[in-house]
Amino acid sequence: MSLAMLPRGGIEAWAGPIGLVIHHSLLLFAVVNPIGNIPVYADLTRDLHPRERRRVMNLAVLTALGVVVVFTLIGDWSLSYLFNVTVNDLQIAGGILLFIIAVRGIMPHGDAYQNPKDRMMVAVFPIAFPIMVGPGALTVTIITTQGIGQGLMVITAVVTFFFVFLIARNAHALTRLMGPYVGTMIARLLYIFLAAKAVAMVLHGLSGFLGQFFPRLHTLP
Repeated sequence: MSLAMLPRGGIEAWAGPIGLVIHHSLLLFAVVNPIGNIPVYADLTRDLHPRERRRVMNLAVLTALGVVVVFTLIGDWSLSYLFNVTVNDLQIAGGILLFIIAVRGIMPHGDAYQNPKDRMMVAVFPIAFPIMVGPGALTVTIITTQGIGQGLMVITAVVTFFFVFLIARNAHALTRLMGPYVGTMIARLLYIFLAAKAVAMVLHGLSGFLGQFFPRLHTLP
């Protein structure tokens, strides 16, 4: 078959709604980055009983999925009219939170999260937000919804977080394959990258905010 006969434009252009879902699921999956965060998931739940750990991951994934679905349905409207904030504001706030979590995880003998009264809350914060679903994922959700509609975006979110669930539930088993020392080292290293990502979020949010007053900032290299 000649290559000229093959459809052009990528899977999202020729496979119809299924192609759109696959394409945007891969994009959202890349932003959530569950594979890269495996050691972080394991580190945040290392002191929990296996049964409690599974419950935490179940709640974290369901919470993250719920947040994405809510932002799919009313995200753009809620930011503009209900909370009167912008995506730039969300990036700055989320970046600051993520930086605090990363610094606490990097420090010797430090814990990225401490809540002895209700250990299940680690599922909501910081695993579900801002690690699984941060400002980047919410921004992608809002923009994608504008492009493909709410129905396909909800399906995209469900497909994405099904695979996130499979990875998160097995984070400790996957980390054990690397060994305790290697897993701890990788977790600390990834906290450094989370800190860098947090700084990038804040700078991007500040750039967008200042760009409203200084349009030439967007043209600078």
